[in-house]
Amino acid sequence: MAAIAGIAELPQGRSDLPNTMALHQRLAQMAVADAGLALKDVDAILTVSPRADPYLIHATGVAEHLGLQPAVTLTVEAGGAAPATMVEAARGLIASGTAHTVLCIAADMPLGGVTRNTYVNTLAEVGPVHPDLERPYGPSVPAMFALVARAHMDRYGTKPEHLAAVAIQNRRAAMRHPNAHYREAFDIAAYLASKMIADPLRLLDCAPVSDGGGAFVVTSAERARHLRAKPVDVLATGFSSGHMHLSAAASLTGFGAGEALERALAHAHLSRDSLDMAMVYDCFTIAMLVNLEDLGFVAKGEAGPAFVDGLFEPEGISGSLAVNTHGGLLSHGHPARAGGMGHLIEAVVQLRREADARQLDKADIAMVHGMGGVFATHGVLLLGAS
Repeated sequence: MAAIAGIAELPQGRSDLPNTMALHQRLAQMAVADAGLALKDVDAILTVSPRADPYLIHATGVAEHLGLQPAVTLTVEAGGAAPATMVEAARGLIASGTAHTVLCIAADMPLGGVTRNTYVNTLAEVGPVHPDLERPYGPSVPAMFALVARAHMDRYGTKPEHLAAVAIQNRRAAMRHPNAHYREAFDIAAYLASKMIADPLRLLDCAPVSDGGGAFVVTSAERARHLRAKPVDVLATGFSSGHMHLSAAASLTGFGAGEALERALAHAHLSRDSLDMAMVYDCFTIAMLVNLEDLGFVAKGEAGPAFVDGLFEPEGISGSLAVNTHGGLLSHGHPARAGGMGHLIEAVVQLRREADARQLDKADIAMVHGMGGVFATHGVLLLGAS
């Protein structure tokens, strides 16, 4: 079995570091130090190529910048499912004996590293919008999620108040997190007054563009128990993929997150009732609702009312499931290609019982869900307190 032995995260928002390599270096140093190790102990580096500063072989570039020559350098491409993908790759490297200490980093600087126009143009060129069948007609990434939102409203009666409840709960959770990009409370009136971005999605339905990301160290569970930080066991992973472009999707209201979770639960011999928390990919409020329903935590069309009723609050009713205790992408921050790293870091912090004011009373098993593209690919990670 593998375990996460060290983690690192900096405040999300606008970074004062000069570039993305400096951000990777800082996170790498923090993660290995958290584990009680040194950079020289690292024999494998996994990264995600940042949008603000892409490299042909990014992980090798990071290794060079750190002054290392590890046996393995891998650059992962899985969108928001990259954290789970990196954990699975690290497990395989450790199980085979190819590596013993795997450093995983995902970080990006879309605010401080590039101009707004450069970032928007890059997203348009390499984003999940089909170059021939979709892009010529002008849809942006928010417009693609708005299409899903409108379909969900038409089919299930989802209302703006349901989307607002997601955004408000995430912001309330982020107020307890010192690294969150946005920590100012807002109410339903402020939500409804926020700018319309792509009908029916408003500004507060959209995750902010943030500098940030995180890093973590994976090693064997046995070795991790002799290191400094309390280890978190990797119980299982599960993946699914359906389409790349939304125009090729079989449905506009249901996708593959549930398949990924089912595979992870089967591998770990667990059930949904075993989970104490769920970190769900939420680049837009509608993504939270659709993913929660697809994951099987509520029936289709019921996620919105469940948020209104407080079912997913950390201190919700008995038997409820705590969701995104750090504020999610919507308020903790969305650092471009590193989206989803905050979900993994929060799960580890909760399982180590180091979440301070956010700490859940029961924190033994966590689910971390990541999503690439517009509901295109999904990765689920199950983690357990050691």
